[in-house]
Amino acid sequence: MTKLKKSQKNSLIVTLISLLALLADQCTKLLALEYFEKPVSVIGDFLQMELSFNPGIAFGIPINPRVILILSVIIVLFLIKIAATEFKFDELKTQIGFALILSGALGNILDRLIRGEVVDFINFNFWPSFNLADLFIVGGVILLIVFYKQIVRKG
Repeated sequence: MTKLKKSQKNSLIVTLISLLALLADQCTKLLALEYFEKPVSVIGDFLQMELSFNPGIAFGIPINPRVILILSVIIVLFLIKIAATEFKFDELKTQIGFALILSGALGNILDRLIRGEVVDFINFNFWPSFNLADLFIVGGVILLIVFYKQIVRKG
């Protein structure tokens, strides 16, 4: 397989995973908007599905919405640059990790563009509410950390 075809295949994998994860994130947020206005108990008070909105950044820290959008776009562009230059992008672990991070970031950016705030609905009684996009970002980062030695480009 030529280098160009391999690159196109890798890009296609990342795009498909990202689109599927983004679709899952946005669909669950629409469901939350429709059905979780009142808390729905999953595991007693330990885990509930409850609609909430986050106009700030992580853990609801307040910041100007324009600043959040600009920072989010810069971070996504920075991640793409890192993916292209620092990691072995032909590794499926790399593709999945970056696709999850990208889809999570885009899901929350899309919320901010559409609603001015992020829709959250997963609520553990000991942690701030979050959504699938947040899970994708954390999962992608964990995946890249766990497999770092296998997927980083050497010198």
